[in-house]
Amino acid sequence: MKRVGLGVAMVAVAMAAAAAQEFVGEPLVIGAAEPTLAASDPTSVDGVPESSGGDASIVIDEPMAMGESPAPEMMAHEGCRPGCTSCGRSRVVDRDYVVFDVLFLDRDNATNNQPIAVENPNGSRPGATVLTTRSMTPTTAPGVRLFAGRHGCDGLGWEVGYWGVYGWYGDARADAANGLAVPGNLGKGVPRWSSADTIRGAWWSSLNVAELNLLSSDFSSGCEPCSPWPQRRCRHDTELDWIGGLFWAGLDEQAALLVNPFSGGPADRYQVTTSSNLFGAQLGVRGRRTWDRLSLEGFLKAGLGGAWLEQSSPPITSIYGGSHEYRPGRSAIDTGMGFLSTMNLTLAYRFSETWGLRIGYNLAWLSGVALAPNQFDFTDTGTSGTGVRGAGGMFLHGANLGLESRW
Repeated sequence: MKRVGLGVAMVAVAMAAAAAQEFVGEPLVIGAAEPTLAASDPTSVDGVPESSGGDASIVIDEPMAMGESPAPEMMAHEGCRPGCTSCGRSRVVDRDYVVFDVLFLDRDNATNNQPIAVENPNGSRPGATVLTTRSMTPTTAPGVRLFAGRHGCDGLGWEVGYWGVYGWYGDARADAANGLAVPGNLGKGVPRWSSADTIRGAWWSSLNVAELNLLSSDFSSGCEPCSPWPQRRCRHDTELDWIGGLFWAGLDEQAALLVNPFSGGPADRYQVTTSSNLFGAQLGVRGRRTWDRLSLEGFLKAGLGGAWLEQSSPPITSIYGGSHEYRPGRSAIDTGMGFLSTMNLTLAYRFSETWGLRIGYNLAWLSGVALAPNQFDFTDTGTSGTGVRGAGGMFLHGANLGLESRW
């Protein structure tokens, strides 16, 4: 009887295994996930399909192999914005940025080098040039740069920015008791300007530039999904921006010639004020390479535009000649073409997830402007001081130090 019972039990187990194989479609494996019933079947009741004479629908979840990672498009990276989760595919990730730098820029003195003080017949070298417009070398001046922008997931972006330098100042002075003169017929026509003790030239300048740019960008990313740093989970190792946009540059200057006929006495003044405004379009490129917390960034921009130039000077009088005007106030307006080019190389160190320190060096060239010292006119005619000399240029160079925020 025991043998008969054992045989019956073995037959029952075999039949059950065969039925399960036919029911599921493949043999059961010990340790595999348990089958689950399709709860979405409208005919099921409490997760168990009603018997309708057809085959029941059972879904078996296949386990993920040991060490296998989900596909990148299935991962949710905290460092990426929605819609930009494809790391390592040269696809732009949405990123906003703000950059603020303090500038320290020096400039050359590329004026027309005309004389502004000569020795008179009482000097040791009559007619020799003592001072020129290039004698007034401007000092290094401070400024600021502020840019904000966004990179979009479609590879396009924008930025708006401003930079300016304020307070360039240069001067030069000559002293010779009764031995100096203002050149030209103007010096001969104003009392005591041909026998001065002291002549001094002074020059003030400020520059303002605004930009509105569109960006076409490409990013090559390095992805570290398990990094504790969000920016490294979807980190941009290389960034390249092609830049196209509009710019305005405004250069405002004053130059003055101070003449002291007597040492320690009051001075007469010949002053010129100029304003140069350039409006144009520019093209450029910017690259950025990141290694962990360090980034190296550089850009080059070049723009061409129209120039609106103005110059004016108040009446020329002398405290030694009463209230007589030796030349009435004069002004003039002209137009032309101008050029603006800027370059920068900056090293950035990220000290938090968002903020970083910046230090770098800058070069800039601006041409087609009216420099104030170039407008000195020492002739004495009815048209003296009525023109604009607008072929001036200036070269800038110096350091920048600031902060950036990227998120």
